[in-house]
Amino acid sequence: MEIAKLVPPYSGQPGPEAVARLVEICIRHQGGGTVPIADFIISLYNADYARPDTYLLCRRIDDNHFADVLSVMTWFRDAPGRIDLHRIFGKEGSRLMRLLMDSFGRLPEPGL
Repeated sequence: MEIAKLVPPYSGQPGPEAVARLVEICIRHQGGGTVPIADFIISLYNADYARPDTYLLCRRIDDNHFADVLSVMTWFRDAPGRIDLHRIFGKEGSRLMRLLMDSFGRLPEPGL
């Protein structure tokens, strides 16, 4: 079952495809090496909720996930204009980001 489905024009682009793979691995596994990946993705959605640990990103994730992180960073840096990360998933994007944040204890405190 595909959790993170991209919408056009993002489907087929290396950066958004890498985001989708990383989100899926985090939603499915929720621990170990997925914690720094989740923090990385969440920080691109809203940096107030998570800060990625670059040491853990470099040392605790496998080669394929590391390549995906680099692909996402390159895409995010080079994309024209502002990117709202959740929009690459269409109308499910906000729900998916909330699920990711909830799964890793990164939801904001009520009242904040």
